[in-house]
Amino acid sequence: MTELVKDTTERKLGQKIHKCKLCKAEGMFESYLVREMMQNTGEEFEYFVCGECNCLQIAKIPSDLGKYYGRDYYSFAQEEYPNIKYETPIKTKDKILDVGCGSGVWLFRKALAGWGNLHGCDPFLERDMHYGDRVHIKKCTIHEIEGEASYDEIRMGDVFEHMADPVEALQSAARLLKPEAVLAMDIPIFPNIAFEMFGAHWFQIDAPRHLFLHSRKSLEYLEEQSGLKIIKIEYDSDSSQIYRSFFYSFGVSFYEVTPELFFQYFDEETKQDMMKTTWQCNQAEYGDHAKIYWMHKDAAERVQHTSGMLEDIMKYAQETEYVDKSITSITMKI
Repeated sequence: MTELVKDTTERKLGQKIHKCKLCKAEGMFESYLVREMMQNTGEEFEYFVCGECNCLQIAKIPSDLGKYYGRDYYSFAQEEYPNIKYETPIKTKDKILDVGCGSGVWLFRKALAGWGNLHGCDPFLERDMHYGDRVHIKKCTIHEIEGEASYDEIRMGDVFEHMADPVEALQSAARLLKPEAVLAMDIPIFPNIAFEMFGAHWFQIDAPRHLFLHSRKSLEYLEEQSGLKIIKIEYDSDSSQIYRSFFYSFGVSFYEVTPELFFQYFDEETKQDMMKTTWQCNQAEYGDHAKIYWMHKDAAERVQHTSGMLEDIMKYAQETEYVDKSITSITMKI
């Protein structure tokens, strides 16, 4: 068995003076020392929990944040096919924007499944990218995307926590969304069972890439500032919230957690217990990850009082968000 050595560094820093970058509250806030664990650089970053909006956030955003998104970062793993000719017929030309899309893994799979009007943006790309005539990705932020009320859905798949300007990002999304369109967002959420168990070793802190780990209260603040309203929250954490945080507490980095190492420390019974605990935490809204669905405030209030309308909108949003990961061998010409 691989011998693991427990991290003995004191990561609770106690209360320190901070100013919340979100709600602007100032005071003595609980602070933590968090180690970078994906690239395993050994660097450490201070985070704190705002006493007003309860958002866990990095104390100082690195000026060179881009260096933590190298070409080996998982969201940049898709190979580009600029001259691809799709043989799958187009099923829909609904206009979709994937914000923080990396090299376009999700977009490319949607294109292979027959979606024909797909767009993305990511400031950490080296250049603009294309996948034939169906996928167009720009090296830019959401603020630089042109147009008003032009998208049938906007997606932020585990990207909102990376944004240094969350209020402005939501305002830009509001500008781009059609009147009754949905912003579908996946985010780690705080507090949760993993942070309760492992504190600063909670793997979703992902220092320094995750700048804001939002709480229900900080999401309410964002509603007030953005012109958007949350219409549904679904907690969907999985057991990685426990086992990855466990390994982080022993200094085992993200890519070092192999199946072989996992089963050295977790037998099948323990694995099932973790899955059960995770399910229970999701039911109690205490898991570490959630899907958040947003709409324009006036539209949200209207559809919530119209029988069946919200259900139809949610069904469309969930079907749009779904990507069939088995679609990898559809005939195509490059």
